[in-house]
Amino acid sequence: MKTEALYLAQQYENLEYFPHALEVLLHNVLDDEVDASPRPEEAILPRVLSLLSSFKEYLDIVLQCTRKTEVRQWKTLFSYLPPVQELFEESLQRGSSKTAGGYLLILHTLEEAESISEQSVRLFSRAIREQDWELCKELARFLAALDETGNVLRGAMESVKMSLAEEGRSEDLALRLGMGARLHLNGAGLGDS
Repeated sequence: MKTEALYLAQQYENLEYFPHALEVLLHNVLDDEVDASPRPEEAILPRVLSLLSSFKEYLDIVLQCTRKTEVRQWKTLFSYLPPVQELFEESLQRGSSKTAGGYLLILHTLEEAESISEQSVRLFSRAIREQDWELCKELARFLAALDETGNVLRGAMESVKMSLAEEGRSEDLALRLGMGARLHLNGAGLGDS
């Protein structure tokens, strides 16, 4: 059955809205299965996910669907997927920093926050190397929201600075992120060393 579905889907893969159509498919099947709670052997969701994994947009499709569904539905969806940490890693390996950032938010929401700081630093460092300042700003806002004291963001910024120094790069991150040298969180400026 998957072979026929894959063959049919590949006929339309070059259409501009093809990834969106796959996202709608995933969303509809997820909605149905969350409400119906089929037995595992009758579930359609794992077959849809298997089909989607045949396309390069797979990680983005799953991410977009996840962001448009209720958190209560995530348990059903992620019961048929690799751990979110693996999806984050795969996104990084594929060079999809923005997608990895989306999975970072999911990791946080699912309270798998043990490694959020480490993953944030890795993603932050990559975004800086790629000069994706918009993603850097989003990550800075995310880290600031995690901790009202600013310690998480400050720690991440210091780790990123050390990572860049090891690479022989020097960046004034606070200025690059549009925060200015005067931005202070509880008395400590982000631009301060």
